[in-house]
Amino acid sequence: MSLLDTLSSHWNSNNLISLALNNNIRTQVEKETEFLNSYYSKIQFRSRVYVLLNSITEETLPKCKCGCGKVAAINNSRPEEGFRLYSGPECSRKSKTVSSEILSKLDDYDWLYEEKINQQKSIEQIAKSLNISTIPVVKYLKKHNLYRLNDARNRNSASFTILRDGKKLQEYYESGLTCEQIAEKLSTTKGTVSKWLGIHQIETRAPNSYERKVKKNSKEENTLYEYISSIYDGEIKQSNRSILNGKELDIYIPDKNIAIEYNGLYSHYYRPHETTEGLIKDHKYHLDKTLKCEKQGIQLLQIFSDEWLLKEKIIKSLISSKLNLNQRLYARNCEKVIVSIENKNLFLTENHIQGQDKSKIKLGLTYDNELVCVMTFCKSRFNSKYDWELSRFANKNGINVIGGFSRLLKWFKSEYEGSIISYADRRLSNGNVYYKNGFELIATNSPSYYYVDKNCLERFNRMRFQKKYIGAYDCTEYEKARELGYNKIFDCGTLAFGLT
Repeated sequence: MSLLDTLSSHWNSNNLISLALNNNIRTQVEKETEFLNSYYSKIQFRSRVYVLLNSITEETLPKCKCGCGKVAAINNSRPEEGFRLYSGPECSRKSKTVSSEILSKLDDYDWLYEEKINQQKSIEQIAKSLNISTIPVVKYLKKHNLYRLNDARNRNSASFTILRDGKKLQEYYESGLTCEQIAEKLSTTKGTVSKWLGIHQIETRAPNSYERKVKKNSKEENTLYEYISSIYDGEIKQSNRSILNGKELDIYIPDKNIAIEYNGLYSHYYRPHETTEGLIKDHKYHLDKTLKCEKQGIQLLQIFSDEWLLKEKIIKSLISSKLNLNQRLYARNCEKVIVSIENKNLFLTENHIQGQDKSKIKLGLTYDNELVCVMTFCKSRFNSKYDWELSRFANKNGINVIGGFSRLLKWFKSEYEGSIISYADRRLSNGNVYYKNGFELIATNSPSYYYVDKNCLERFNRMRFQKKYIGAYDCTEYEKARELGYNKIFDCGTLAFGLT
């Protein structure tokens, strides 16, 4: 297979990283695209592949849209799209220059006085009417000494009487009105209302504590909501912001004290330089939400988008189980069996969110000759104080085997000696099954992370990104992973349970 055929066959899959790690292929790609080094300092492997697959040469490199003659910048944030429209921010701003006609209007003192003072329009309203940003509006207001002039608003004595009256303003605010609604009522601006709330030291609500007027839920999140609605007849709240004082819960089921978060990989991956609160998804973000729910007696299930797309049956069964809607079988009515490696791997792949494992001990329960429950054990991998690790426990999708965990655990203890350790994923479990079966909580482990590629289709175990595997010889693992087009995404950590 030729180099282009190899690159083409891997382009739309998540296996492009395997090519990047192949020194022979990487060297060929870099050699074929060597001309890019004259124009760009940092070039991702996927960007080089894009150039080759699209037959781009030095002569056909895309040019800046503004007409300056420079080559367009590489799209480092989305290398699968190749190039940006402009060579840089300066050229990009050229296309956003305010027209001379609008500048002429802003430079007209009488026109601007009429808009700002007589008609009492805010800076935002003026900018919106001209279809421009607020920056040039502020510039010309200052030029004409109109920026601080509020004669017309000061003449509205009734409104300012209320704003100056702390008790009256507090009554308005505590009635549930937002700053924006109060401003509209008093014919003033939201900023003015906010200012007077601060002057009177009136404690304000979190800015995002109100129910959203427009709810832009993803198609997949809505599909998840529709599934729950189809199996559960009780109250289901979507996009609720009142429970966590402004933090949103995608789906909340009050009667069951269960909430569900649909975590899209794109919107939830780690952005270390982000300053906007709503976009910061650091190592504490998902865990903090779980802890806030726990304080209110709510179990929060956090589902990543790739799990819903790739393991939908398992997720549906998990949710149905939490709602006590799965078919119930009793362990005492089942037969104990030692499961073969093949059947164990197949069962775990189809019924456990983490898939198959490399366990030594494989115990199961059958009902009417059908495998309905599996528990596996291996030697303790991470804690030398314990002999065994309970690696997996899973029921067949759509079925809850009541007492299955207890019966299989007792069977194991009757056949094997030694202490046992196991781990509960805090995104999906609160560890109740361990407490009920005599385990003790021995450690609370901090959140770990996966890597997700720029297509945001799937998460990958971080062990695949060890420095020795990805060639991070002169930089950190994370820096090399970013160069290859991958981002971190954090989970909620685990709870470690021990049984002696």
